[in-house]
Amino acid sequence: MSSPYASLAVFDLVSESKVAISTISITTDEVVLSGAWVLDQAQEVEIALILSDRLAIPLSSEAAKKFSEDKTGYKKVSLAQFVSEAKSEANLGRESFDKYKNEDLKKRKNLVAPEFYEWASVPDLMQSESHLDSFGLVEGYEGTAPEMRQVLAAARVLQYLILKWKSDELSRSGRKYVEGENATVTILPKSWLA
Repeated sequence: MSSPYASLAVFDLVSESKVAISTISITTDEVVLSGAWVLDQAQEVEIALILSDRLAIPLSSEAAKKFSEDKTGYKKVSLAQFVSEAKSEANLGRESFDKYKNEDLKKRKNLVAPEFYEWASVPDLMQSESHLDSFGLVEGYEGTAPEMRQVLAAARVLQYLILKWKSDELSRSGRKYVEGENATVTILPKSWLA
């Protein structure tokens, strides 16, 4: 039986002639930045090979138009949809816990509540460096090519949010009263995996 796997690409046009791409590999066990490229936009075959069969988030409408889903074979996903589903699942988990606890408050008064990430508004990936700072992460690394900074920062924000999703999934699945006895852990929101 194979382990669940997904790959996410983040890309943007970084000049009149260049495109920057960063990829994230997601499995049950890890979420890792797995590749980064700055390529000439004319290298369409190479770009299509990198983007094809991946989930993808183009950072700008220009990038989405220049390297469209149809042209390069990726599945465009929405960060807003990710955050919405994550927020909804966390709220359902909290409600399930409260319901279970309140069914027999005398017996369950000391029951420890599951911890879920506080999903706030959808981060603007074009402002990723400031989001990294607010998450307590380093904004950028010495030696990062200037063309790569924005895309790499966006990939790191996505990596952070995916790790929070995975943490929430473990909190949900570890308590049968939250999801039932057949609770399963998904590596990404179902809307992204559909």
